[in-house]
Amino acid sequence: MSRKKGKGRLPPFVPLIRTTLASPAWKELSFGARSLYVVLRSYLRFDNLNNGKVFRSYRDAANDVGTKSIRSVQRWYRELAHYGFIVMTTGPCLGVDGEGIAPHWRITEYPTFDAKGTYIAATRDFDRWDGVPFDDPEKKTKSLTPKGDTPYPRGGHTDDLTSTQKRSSCTPKGDIDLVPSMSPKGKHNFYHSPSTFSSCSALFPMCWATPKLIEVLDPAQIDLESDN
Repeated sequence: MSRKKGKGRLPPFVPLIRTTLASPAWKELSFGARSLYVVLRSYLRFDNLNNGKVFRSYRDAANDVGTKSIRSVQRWYRELAHYGFIVMTTGPCLGVDGEGIAPHWRITEYPTFDAKGTYIAATRDFDRWDGVPFDDPEKKTKSLTPKGDTPYPRGGHTDDLTSTQKRSSCTPKGDIDLVPSMSPKGKHNFYHSPSTFSSCSALFPMCWATPKLIEVLDPAQIDLESDN
């Protein structure tokens, strides 16, 4: 008797309505958004009592779909909402225990119930899609370059160099930790002995000069000498 009763029964599965798969909005969905929809549908009860309370965090949904990109999952949620397959009923918030609570969703192709238990028919918002393709607003970022300013080509210089010329990012060999030379270009910066000062005057404009000693007298002594 038990064999007869279990004959023809299928293991747990996720049903998808054919008219939903044939809708123009479904054909516009990305494959990632379709996979996410199947994940959300798998958490809907067979009697639809939890429709409007279906939730799956971004991290858990990424694990279900098989991706490591949390941003992709967020984008797929926005895509499903844009085409009318899901509607957010409760936004994300912080729980009393300090842990985050994921947003709750209503799947529009299935009926739901209000707080009093009144039956609400499926709205199927995707059947009323206006034909506007999904354009993720989170992808648009403002440029940091002021309006009217054109950034210089990479590898170029702000001088008269052409964009094809490249600057070396390395310091020439031998120019690291050297004391700046006072000698003309091409001469080595060595110490000159006093005997070479006279001969180097023609070569070096900044040669050393012989210091002069100046005698400084006390002002009181100068007054006494003037009186005498």
